[in-house]
Amino acid sequence: MNTENLKGMEEKALVSEAVKLDKQQKRLKMELDAVKAELQARGLSVLEDRNTKYIKYYSPEGSAAVADTQSLEVLNVDKLKELLSEGVWKQNVVETTKTDYKYKPALERVLKAVFTGDYTFEYSLEEFIDGHMSVKPDAKQKRLLLKKLKGDYVKDRDTLLGILGYGNKEDAPDFDVELWYIYKIKNGEMIRAVLPEEFLEQTIQDIKKCLIVEYKTSITIDYDKEESL
Repeated sequence: MNTENLKGMEEKALVSEAVKLDKQQKRLKMELDAVKAELQARGLSVLEDRNTKYIKYYSPEGSAAVADTQSLEVLNVDKLKELLSEGVWKQNVVETTKTDYKYKPALERVLKAVFTGDYTFEYSLEEFIDGHMSVKPDAKQKRLLLKKLKGDYVKDRDTLLGILGYGNKEDAPDFDVELWYIYKIKNGEMIRAVLPEEFLEQTIQDIKKCLIVEYKTSITIDYDKEESL
């Protein structure tokens, strides 16, 4: 609708237009929610089958990303504080005046991995790259991968595609298994960096009793916002 035309309309007509548009907006929201729910259900099925946290669907008009996110709640702060070293606690936890605790992303990731079991000490990242990649990198590619892989599904996928020379994502191999292991390996590295090596497994089990992690599946629709509606 041309907004200039609104100035010449009577109040009754404006009300009628507002009611019509409000009904249209609610109908379109219901339709959008239904489409999102179907995409989310399909994405969640893939995430569960492949043990991944993220999947992105593409179309000529844009993309939709489905992510399995986690929220952390610490049930026993005092116990957790005892289990972590004083240095780790002071460096990674902010105590507010309301006695709330804000955990820095690195420690929060460690605690979530401990609770969910999304970590592995089975391989180092170098061992995994050498012996378990579906596409074996050369020496230069391996050095870059060791430097750039962080255990973030989206960024690591782009890293693998770029370093291994797959410019066209549609023609690239399915790296989901590799990405899942890289995520768990990097989590394992972070756990070992934070927790004392002595009695590591027992400490992990004790920390797990202090936590609860809730899961939430989200969907993000992305397209060129500059295009006219």
